[in-house]
Parts: sequence; structure tokens; C-alpha cells
Amino acid sequence: MDSEHPYLEIFRHELIDEVEERRFRRLTGAEDQEMLDAMVPTPYPATASRESTATLRAMSEADSAHGWHGSNAAGDEMDIDGREERTPTVDETLTPIIVATDFGTTFSSVAYARRGEGMLPDVKIIDNYPNEPSHYTNGHLSRQVPTESWYPNEPTLEEGSRSPTPIQDYFPQGVSNGNIYDAESDEQGDIFDGPEDEEPTIPQPSPSPKLRSFVWGYGIQAEINEDMDHSKFNRIARSKLWLDKSEHTASVRAELDPILRRLKRKKVIKENEDVIADYLGRLFMHTKAQLKEEGVISDATPIEHVLTVPAIWTADACRKMQRAMAIAIEQAKFGAVENLFLVSEPEAAATYVLSQCKKGNAITHGEAFLLLDAGGGTVDATTYRVDNESPLRLSKELVPPDGCLKGSSFLNEAFKKHLRQRLEGEEDDIETDGFTVTGIIEKVALDFEYSMKRGIDVTVKVTQQNIMIKGLRENSQKRFKDNRVLMDRSDFVQIFYPCLQEIKRLMRSQLISAKHAGHDVKKVVLIGGFGTSKSLQSFLREALREISRLFRYRGEIHLITHKDLERTDPEVAVSYGAVLRAWDKEDGPARITKSSYGFEIMEEYNPTKHPEHLEAKRKYTDKLDGMVYVRRVIEWHVCKGQFVPTHKEYSLPSVYRIFAATKLTFICEENLWVSDSDVQSHYQITHKKNKGAELAGTIKADMTPLVRSGKIQLTYPEEGYEGAPHYRIEFELVMIINGRNLRFEARWPRGGEVQGSTQICIAAAFRPGTD
Repeated sequence: MDSEHPYLEIFRHELIDEVEERRFRRLTGAEDQEMLDAMVPTPYPATASRESTATLRAMSEADSAHGWHGSNAAGDEMDIDGREERTPTVDETLTPIIVATDFGTTFSSVAYARRGEGMLPDVKIIDNYPNEPSHYTNGHLSRQVPTESWYPNEPTLEEGSRSPTPIQDYFPQGVSNGNIYDAESDEQGDIFDGPEDEEPTIPQPSPSPKLRSFVWGYGIQAEINEDMDHSKFNRIARSKLWLDKSEHTASVRAELDPILRRLKRKKVIKENEDVIADYLGRLFMHTKAQLKEEGVISDATPIEHVLTVPAIWTADACRKMQRAMAIAIEQAKFGAVENLFLVSEPEAAATYVLSQCKKGNAITHGEAFLLLDAGGGTVDATTYRVDNESPLRLSKELVPPDGCLKGSSFLNEAFKKHLRQRLEGEEDDIETDGFTVTGIIEKVALDFEYSMKRGIDVTVKVTQQNIMIKGLRENSQKRFKDNRVLMDRSDFVQIFYPCLQEIKRLMRSQLISAKHAGHDVKKVVLIGGFGTSKSLQSFLREALREISRLFRYRGEIHLITHKDLERTDPEVAVSYGAVLRAWDKEDGPARITKSSYGFEIMEEYNPTKHPEHLEAKRKYTDKLDGMVYVRRVIEWHVCKGQFVPTHKEYSLPSVYRIFAATKLTFICEENLWVSDSDVQSHYQITHKKNKGAELAGTIKADMTPLVRSGKIQLTYPEEGYEGAPHYRIEFELVMIINGRNLRFEARWPRGGEVQGSTQICIAAAFRPGTD
């Protein structure tokens, strides 16, 4: 603490004292001072001193050392002034709104519809995004927004911003208070010796403080000027690809990693996924504001969230995205993540296309087709067959889906690289009045994004383009005129062809794979923002003529573009189609789980019954009951690859925890784990068979009232065992699957009252589209 501010030191200690006393009251269940005095052996004054606070903390640590650990201060909700911000109560009598989010690599969109009795929803798209450059969009409101954000190097907190725990607003930087941005907390709970016994934490994005300088979406383009200092910002682009750990995204992840490390070092974020949560939070705030302004929703309207994900994503990637979604929804106070419905992006896009095909282009029952979703970052190829027309249902992918990292944003990168090479050596002329080459190129690239690249067809003659750059002198060798860079067809071919060739290879490979698998694909559907490119359409049509001749088809494989659809907005096909798919969820994929869920328990050491115990790194003899135990064992109940009914209970009927007779509080903290690997029960968490398992949730069951009331009696060691009087609290752990939610509870006695519970969303554990 800085000695120049002694009043902050006094305030800090007063605040810590108040929080510790509140925490102790909450843990003990004490409602008034008389009850508190009755429970604590040494009387405490009404206002705790620094010494009493330290004593209280020491008592808590001593309790943890005796038996199973109790509450951890870092995990408790702290309410400093009694005014906790709460999500408005949902009125279930109101008609729900379906809100579908397409978090794209370079652009995102949100579609919505009001639930009703009709066969098809009236789908609408969110628009009117802040700072939208209308001069680039001919005055039309864009229905998508760039998936991009900038963080300043020196973050400044907004006044009145709500941090993850209210206490964080009051602590000067550097004071350890259990907030989620600190690397360590001064209270560790019951941490055992050795790395295998480290305290588990739930890996989830952390709600970042609102940043006055945080810029998102079109706000970034509004900030771009020729003289701006880019070194002052941390640019987050293509953050979606960070969740894809495949080889073809390695270069993008390599670019993002140093930025994410820097943001974590500055404690702007805690987890890498936080940058996704922050962006989505702003997107949902805008969506909510627009829906309220148009009278579509009130604070009490039920929101049914739908999220689209790539078909190739793993369960782990879906789970990280789902956690970011949950944080963003909470930040925006925009419904809840419970029963989140996941839809694969190609299925959502196909649903949109098949609902909008004009007569003559319709894809009918039993017909196979290739969907090419050409977005800003990735181009994805998926081959389907129509299994049912009403409601529309597609087959599983007929051949393994594929993709490439050659979306339209890579044209922007190629354009900037081309221009940088052309301008090399011209810095003295153009870097004036604070202008920089980087700033100039970034500004010019906006014109390329919204104008040039959309209208150019490099397969035919291209009109010469003039790129205006102030200060540039005429140079015939470099094809410069005063204040202009001249670009002709050869320049644009150099920029476009790497992307076009790779997309052609992708399409050709998918069609050949389908042919070898016995599927004749006669239609290719091209969607996505890049799908409107004249260059791409012409290039693919010529490629399809070649492939048709190769397959000896009588007619050519037909390329369906946005012009063949009733609607002409393929850039929002995924979010629009997601609403259609979520409208009727029946007859989706079978509920086969891609993940396993299990309870963390301690087991009596019994290698005869459980041979897995022989591989335990450590076993211990409890000083209270004299029994030998293996700690931190997982009992898996839902296993990867099994069918999980819509409603199902799994019970672990006899779990117990041991507490010293001298303890004041009796809190059982129970952990739920998730794994995407094949699992086997009775192994410790640190065993190689549980490698990759993550903590999915925690419940704290306060058994103190049961002990105080005499319902749970003091227990003595069995004859022949050394020990001491203790409380053996036996209870039941129950895992309840309800649709796409998982609720787990601690009940005492078995089948009795719920003493502690929590609920998590498990949509990511199933194939997208599973109800």
C-alpha cells in the first residue's frame, strides 16, 4: 500500500473487517449477534478489530486443516452494501423470443423471432450498429457487425462499472482480496501437499471491468485514421479461430497469443475466452436495447438463446464458447444460458437456403448437395442429403466436412501487403502531418473492403482502379501518378488467386469424396459474405464445368448463389437459419453425449474391490476415524458415447465427509468434473486416465444446522482404530439431466431435502441440433 495515501490503508482494513465478519455470519448461519456470540468460544466485539479478523482467518484455516474443507472466500458472493444487482424476474406467461447468434470469424449477426403457433417464424435481423460507416454501405443499415475489438494498453475503468465481485471496486490495485483477476488468493481452502492436490477451479471466462477505451465492432473503423498510433491498442481479430486447435488455424493463434498474454499480464482479462465474452456482451447489450426500443421485449420477456458453432468444433471448443456466452448474457442481463440450443453453422445455413430457394432451384427430399459457406475468415464445405422437408431435417454429413482459411478477410490482408510493397521507399513523401504508412494503408483498406473487392471479377477484364494517397509523386516505373497508385487486373489477380485456388481445391475435394462414397452431387450452394463476390462465383462456375466433364455428367453441376434465393442477404444466412432450426427442435440427432460427467469423492482404500487404488499417488490415514482413504477420486456417471435420455437421475447414495468435533461450521464442498476422453471410475483426478478433465461446477452444502439441531450425532472411532470424536456426515449426491441442463444436488438424508445444488448447461456435450 502506498504510504502517500494512509486513509486508503485505514479504509482497506475497515472494509476487510466488515467483509470477514459478514462472511463468518453467512458461513455459520448466524442471523444476529446473540447467536454469533453463542457459537464462538471467545466473545467478539460488535465491531471486529484487526486482531480479531486475523484470529478469525486463523480459525478458518485451522478448520480446513482438520477435515474436509469448507468455504473459500474467493468463491463467495460478497454484498458490501446490501444492494446486489439482480437479473429481472422472467414472466413465463409472456411469449418467448428466440435470439440466434452467429459469432463469425470476421463478422457477426443476430436474428430473432417471437414464438408463436405458426408453421414458420417471422425472422428479423438486428441492425443499426453503433458507428456504422453508412458512407460505405450506401446508406443501408448493415445487418452484421465486425467481430473485432480493441483494448487499450493502459485500461481505464469506467466510473460506476460493476466488477465481478462488488468488493473489487473498493480495493486499491495490488491488494489481495480474492477477486478473480488476482493470480493468488490469501485463503486457499483445503489445499493438500503436492501438485496433484492443487485446488481445482472452474475454467470460465471472467467478467472484465467495463473499459472506457474498449472499442468493438464498427467503432474500430471509426477510430482508423492515417495518423493514428496503432501501438496504443491491442487488436483482437479472428478470436473465434483461437478455439479451433487444428493445424490450419495455427498461424492465427500464433498472432493472437502474445496479445492475449499481454492482456492477462495487465489483468484486463483472466482467461483467453474473456475477449469473446467481452465482445458478445456488447453485442447482446446492443441487441437488447434495439429489441426494447422496438417494443419487442420487456425486462421480463423469456429469451431462448441459440448459438451457431462450426461443424468441426470439438466438445471442448463448444464448451469454452458456451461459457463465454454465459458471461456475456449475464453482463447484458439478457436472459440466461440455461437450455442454450446449439446449431451447426452449415446446418443453419442450409436451413436458410432451402427455405429461400426460388422455383427451379429447390433442393428436394433425398437430394444431396454441397454447401460452401464462404465467410470472412474461413470457407467451410459440407455435403448433406435432405432427409425430411417439413420440418426440414438434413442427414449427417455424407463425407467428412472440410474447410480452409481463405475467407474474404485474407483478400484484405493480401491487398494491404501488396500496397505496402508498392509504397516501400515512399515514406518521405507520404508520411507527413503525422500520417504513417500503416495508418494510410489501414484507411485505404476500408475502401477495398466495402467497394473494390465486391465488384471486381478477376476472371474477365478489370477497369483500372486509382488508390488515392496524398503526397505520392508520379513514377511510371511503379505505376504511380501524383497522389495515386494505379492498380490493374494483374494486381488484383495477384491478390485474389491464392484464395480462389484454395476454395476451388476445397470444393473439388469435397465433390470427389462424395462421388467415391456413392453420392452424385448436382448442386453446390454458395453462401456467406464472400459468396457474393463476382470473382469467386465466376471462378467456381468454371471449375464446376471441369468437374462435371470429369464425372461425365450430362449436365453441369449447378452453382446456386444469393441471386437464386428469395432473400438476398447471404451474410446473415447462418443466424437466420438458426432461428428456423430452433423453431422446431424435434427429430434432431440422438442424444449421444460427447463428454463424461462425474463426482469427485474420497474412497476408503480397498484395492481388492477397486484395483484402481493400487495406482493412487497417495493415500492417507484420517486422524479422526483412523481409516485409510484415497482422496480426489472421480466416480463417473455419464460417460462419453452413451445415450442420455432427456430426463434422467444418477445417484451416488452414500457419500460422507468427516469433520472434527471442535469445528464451528460443517460445509461440504462437492465438485462435478467433465472430460471429453474415455474415462474409468475410481482413479484419482491426477491419473493419466483423467487427463484433460475440467472442473464443471461446485456446490456447497451447509450441514451446520443439522449438526446444531442434533439430527447428526457425534461419532466415535470404531473399535481397534485410533482417532478422536468427530462428525461423520453421510448424504446423497444426485446428478439430474433435464434436456440440455444438468443439475446436481446434495441431499440429506438419502432421498431427503436438498442441502446444496447448482445447475450448468451441457448443450456442448451433444452434437449441435440435439434437443
